[in-house]
Amino acid sequence: MPFQMDEDRLAWDLQHAPSIKLLKADHAALMIGFLHHQFKYTQRVAVPLPELVEQLGGYLESQNEHEPGRYVRTPQAYINEWADQEHQFLRIAVLSDSDVPMVELTADTERAIGWLEDMQMRHFVGTESRFLLIIQMLHDIVQNSTTDPEERLKQLEQQRAELDRQIDQIYETAQVSTLYTPTQLRERFFEASSLARQLLRDFRLVEERFRGIARDLQKAQSQPGSRKGALVEYVLDADAQLKDSDQGRSFYSFWEFLLSPSQSDELKSLLAQVADLPELHSALSEDYLLMRLPGYLVAAGEKVVQSNARLAEQLRRLLDEQIQAENRRVQELIQEIKHIAYRSALDIPANVVLLELEGAPEIQLIMERNFWEPPKIPTFDDHQPTGISEEDLDDLDLANLYDQFSIDEEELERHIETLLESQPQIRLSEVLEQYPVEKGLAEVLAYCALAARDPRHFIDPDASEEIAFASLAGTAPETVLRVPRIYYRRKTHAS
Repeated sequence: MPFQMDEDRLAWDLQHAPSIKLLKADHAALMIGFLHHQFKYTQRVAVPLPELVEQLGGYLESQNEHEPGRYVRTPQAYINEWADQEHQFLRIAVLSDSDVPMVELTADTERAIGWLEDMQMRHFVGTESRFLLIIQMLHDIVQNSTTDPEERLKQLEQQRAELDRQIDQIYETAQVSTLYTPTQLRERFFEASSLARQLLRDFRLVEERFRGIARDLQKAQSQPGSRKGALVEYVLDADAQLKDSDQGRSFYSFWEFLLSPSQSDELKSLLAQVADLPELHSALSEDYLLMRLPGYLVAAGEKVVQSNARLAEQLRRLLDEQIQAENRRVQELIQEIKHIAYRSALDIPANVVLLELEGAPEIQLIMERNFWEPPKIPTFDDHQPTGISEEDLDDLDLANLYDQFSIDEEELERHIETLLESQPQIRLSEVLEQYPVEKGLAEVLAYCALAARDPRHFIDPDASEEIAFASLAGTAPETVLRVPRIYYRRKTHAS
């Protein structure tokens, strides 16, 4: 059924939707320009509140130099207004792993900035690339929806025939004829960059769904007569419904794709090849989002995962409160039973036997313990150890007593965290490629110990890889060590 715009819904959105309010605000240019520079231009998902206040103070000062007295309020007052319930342009939250409040853009602000980006960043209208993208998607829908084996074989045969034709042509002419022109390359580059921006904005919508469930849980929990079981059932059903929805399944499929080492490596390889194309050097200087896309996707995806983790933490606290309430009730019942038993004991006759013990009771008094005695100091008789002459020491290799070294595990952790800033996970072999082994086997074992101690890392016992290194700073022949495949992963949950 075609999408229709309801007049009443449009009237409400034009009056109350935060994204429309932002565009119609008195200082819309100030807000959007400042927020775009702080979040979108620098591609940061969250900014510390003190830093944002300081940056806004400098921004307002520079604006007042051109128009004195235009912005008279304090930077903190502006930010508080943008984040209040009436405007909802920003979200201020204190994460559990930090005491500093963090500021994030809301989904409505992301949407408004996206509209203006589409208006101002359209270098040219890529009609050809968009039409071909539509054709490609239609082909993909048809090919991956048919259940007829003969039809599917026919499609695959056509693809193979076209590939064979191109291969034969290259063998015959030793040239590649199907090349894009510089205009076509730029067109497809900017189209891919536009899709990447839209993808980053869509993360906010998924995150808002998780936050909406958390808000509904808090609201329901504050209602009188609310039952914990019903609240838990609501959260589990809402979470399952979100994950089973088209939006949820699409996001988690994407997240698994992003965490896959092979897919991540393929994306980085493609971006590196694009960056080497001379026809796109000017385009890269105008729009650098694609080149930094892996890091941006990881940061934006982690916000969604953290929202889900906070919902799980809220549910855990809800269950803990229920358990504590049950424990208090159990303690009250035990005290009541004790009082009843005490009152009943007063009415029991003296000749009634309540408890019989078999055998004499064992009594262990403190004074029966032995006193402390000092340890005995060994003494030698006349047969003293035979002395060693200085000539015998010349035959001993004492170099190992002086060439001692230690492994700085904090430095190894810094190596891992530095590499994880640009990718969600990395293998041990990839870490050692960037930071070669300097202290032999002990350093490799220290890396393994870090993976074993931290639950966010993963050791795959069913797969292995070979690690080549010099035994000690290159002084010994190269050693090849076979170890289980080890994956180091970024922190994806709020603490």
